[in-house]
Amino acid sequence: MKTALVTGAGRGIGLATAKALSAAGLRVVALDREFPRGSSGLTYDLEDLQGIPALVESLGTIDVLVNNAGVQTAVSIERYTDEARRRILRVNLEAPVELIRAASKQMIERKSGRIVSVASVAAFTAHTDLWYGVTKAGVVSFTRSFASYLGPHGIQVNAVAPGPVETELLRGAQPERIEQLMRNAYTRRTGRPEEIAEAIRWLALDAPVVLNGAVIDITDGCYLR
Repeated sequence: MKTALVTGAGRGIGLATAKALSAAGLRVVALDREFPRGSSGLTYDLEDLQGIPALVESLGTIDVLVNNAGVQTAVSIERYTDEARRRILRVNLEAPVELIRAASKQMIERKSGRIVSVASVAAFTAHTDLWYGVTKAGVVSFTRSFASYLGPHGIQVNAVAPGPVETELLRGAQPERIEQLMRNAYTRRTGRPEEIAEAIRWLALDAPVVLNGAVIDITDGCYLR
């Protein structure tokens, strides 16, 4: 049985992804900083970058890594504190890089593995939360860099870039940002976590080998490139 590690799996896209991969027959390690009452998983704060290698090693074989965990401060650049900036950079950008570095070591030995990271339409547009946009642009960049590095070892590294999805993250975003996105959405509705999860499941299990270093937009037309 293959094993998947899904970060940010306590709610939203991460929870939906964990369910989708489990339904597909994988053993899923659901990781989050905290889990809502009634659900459980592996509790770990991704701000602890130094502990990531030991964490990954303790989990044994990891066939699929899904970097979904993310935070959004939802304040203007003038109101950003140093701590808020450090946290969003650690969780959204540095932690997934360290997770890939740690998990890919064993994948290289096996000559197989799939890694999917969650970017955002924020990577390609102006964003009211400047550092959130910066981190998601970084996800796009490291996805392509790791795909180039790990591809020769039989490892696929891809990402999805969702538009507005009905999650706690969206509910905490600035209203003007949501209004801006929804104005252009073809169906005039937000996406659902399970819809994004299905794209992640496909990349993790069924996407052809030639699909590597890709960033799949799931934006319902709110942004086209």
